[in-house]
Amino acid sequence: MALLLLTALPFAVTASGFVRWAAVGISLPAAYLLGLTLYLMRRPRLAYAQGCLLVYLRPGKPIRVPIDVVECFFLGQGPTLLPNPLRGADHIEETSTIVIRLAESAEEWKHVDVKPAQGLWCDGYITIRGTWCERIDAALLQRLNQQLVEAHREVSRTDNTLQQEVK
Repeated sequence: MALLLLTALPFAVTASGFVRWAAVGISLPAAYLLGLTLYLMRRPRLAYAQGCLLVYLRPGKPIRVPIDVVECFFLGQGPTLLPNPLRGADHIEETSTIVIRLAESAEEWKHVDVKPAQGLWCDGYITIRGTWCERIDAALLQRLNQQLVEAHREVSRTDNTLQQEVK
């Protein structure tokens, strides 16, 4: 935002065409980066739609995990992966994480490549780093687990309805 304001300054104080074009050349990428940052800040890490947990831990479309594979959410702690030059290289800052346990029988969901700065997905566990998302606390995890139970019930009701229609 500050970069955008600084690039607007030459328009106000100079009549030079070169300076104005240089300001435009700098302000366009700055505006793009600001827009991208705002978009990524509003994008959820987790969502639910049509019987799937939508996991946004990499660019592009979300990873659609069937909700019946998701067992629970719990609170964890892990590294922020942010440098801290004031504390030294051997000091590791930590953040809260959301850990999602997936069903052990779901072999195809054991490992998925995700952006390491946002999380980790291995051995049937999804870890979402709290570095780049809303505050992670016990109340959030309780809400997520309640919504998971409701989603499981919804899927179960849908499956029962389909089975009755088939008979």
